[in-house]
Amino acid sequence: METPPPPPPPPPQQHFLFVTNPMQGHLAPARRLAARVMALNPDARVTFSTAVSGHRRMFPSLASPDGETVDAAGVLHVPHSDGFDDGFNPAVHGAGTYRARATAAGRDTLSAVVSRLASRGRPVTCLVYTFLVPWVPDVARDHGVPAALFWIQPAAVFAVYYRYFHGHDAALAVCANGADPAATVCLPGLPPLRPDALPSAVGITSPEHRHYLLLDLVRDLFMSLDEHRPRVLVNTFDALEPDALRAVPEFELAAVGPVVPDDDASPSSADLLHRPDAKVAYMEWLDAKPARSVVYVSFGSIFSIRDQQEEEMRRGLEATGRPYLWVARKAAADGRASQDSSSSSAGDGDAARGLVVEWCDQVRVLSHPAVGCFVTHCGWNSTLESVTRGVPMVAVPQWTDQPTVAWLVEARMGAGARARVDGEGVVDRAELRRCVETAMGDGEAAAAIRAQSDRWRELASEAVAPGGTSERNLRAFASAAAAAAANDA
Repeated sequence: METPPPPPPPPPQQHFLFVTNPMQGHLAPARRLAARVMALNPDARVTFSTAVSGHRRMFPSLASPDGETVDAAGVLHVPHSDGFDDGFNPAVHGAGTYRARATAAGRDTLSAVVSRLASRGRPVTCLVYTFLVPWVPDVARDHGVPAALFWIQPAAVFAVYYRYFHGHDAALAVCANGADPAATVCLPGLPPLRPDALPSAVGITSPEHRHYLLLDLVRDLFMSLDEHRPRVLVNTFDALEPDALRAVPEFELAAVGPVVPDDDASPSSADLLHRPDAKVAYMEWLDAKPARSVVYVSFGSIFSIRDQQEEEMRRGLEATGRPYLWVARKAAADGRASQDSSSSSAGDGDAARGLVVEWCDQVRVLSHPAVGCFVTHCGWNSTLESVTRGVPMVAVPQWTDQPTVAWLVEARMGAGARARVDGEGVVDRAELRRCVETAMGDGEAAAAIRAQSDRWRELASEAVAPGGTSERNLRAFASAAAAAAANDA
């Protein structure tokens, strides 16, 4: 009698390794998605790796600053090196040094992380990465592990960039840099886009441009996408960008957002790296204000506005006659690069109607009933936090994806008003006042914006609820990753 063959070995335990650039706007959504993946797959392992500089800022109290640690969600954090362990500063290191050094160091040290995890009996079965670490799929291939991109900007921006690097660069640059603000560029799968709806990088035509490094890194990403063809997870939801999610049929884009804090107690994108004790009792200040009466102003964690714009902003806020809470950061005042910029302390200041602080917990503020609108730079994290709290917006975009986000807010969602700049690129006081009144006033326009803000809040909530489109997409991704790991076993 023949001996029956041994049973097949059990499939490996799922192990997702998330990898991201150390910028705060990348760390925040990637960490939250990692926590969601772990919550949806309680039997899976989840590990998170960012560059040493970001790891040290997230966990400043570790006995060994580069040591491993486990966060409250149960995610293991293991840093890699990008070659700039004390943070990248273009004034010191030179912008031209970042790309090659970060790629070489990142590949070597992340590969060592993957090998080290495998040696402990924790082999990685799927690598998930964000867009400024385009070398990650090379590491995944070297270790025989599938990779997936987590795109942390709107799907529309992904589609514009894809077309830019696939034959539409000249048309996009001409539109972006043209003198006619009403000109449009037509791209497959997208509506006609005017210059003020395009991400700023598509207008860069010279290697001497101060943001050329960004264009180089995005180019590297899309070249890598063409080579590796990973799945693409997008921090958006189907109801918001149905056409953009299908505008690049060469890739399967799956909406898994909005990936924002789930409740008021979760850290927001404004405080993920640091949660200092506030020196100003801003929540108590909000408690004393009537419902929907306060203008909340914040331009994110890395952007510092010019003195002229700051003065116009202050005058415009005062001219509204409404109370305002203004987060005025000093992160960029010393010239540090965006990768090493984070503000973590609250400042003092109380104007006649306004309260000025250096830091606040943004999600708690946006969730407060006293807040009537959000004057925002249109960073995608902040915008989604506002959408999920139903707060109307005044869009004041600055660069990168923010012009496209502002277009989504005003033209696609109808959830806010976009401020127009003057000839010097400044939003003057009268324009700011106009936009605040459009979003918060008693007229029909404000009523329509409030209604749309409430509608999008409900649609966003439905997307991530059990059985919602984004929740299903994330489960399908995890299931596909598990099937791939089992087939490779």
